[in-house]
Amino acid sequence: MKSCKHDVLTLVKTKDNKLRCRHCHLIITEDELGRSCCPECLETHKISRRDFEKITEEQGNNTRYCCDSCGMVVEY
Repeated sequence: MKSCKHDVLTLVKTKDNKLRCRHCHLIITEDELGRSCCPECLETHKISRRDFEKITEEQGNNTRYCCDSCGMVVEY
């Protein structure tokens, strides 16, 4: 099987409003969270925490690209 070198990449922009839990640092979108508590804190520590901070685009950890040749999503 021939491997792709990912020579042609397209930037994937996300407009989701992301939140970071102030306790476990889980990053989740507002749509995924809904009106619920942090799923990681609830599962790991059995504590219902709702203390989040908004993440701006500049604070985002990874930039995502999509390879035009094979369709793979590459994070940098």
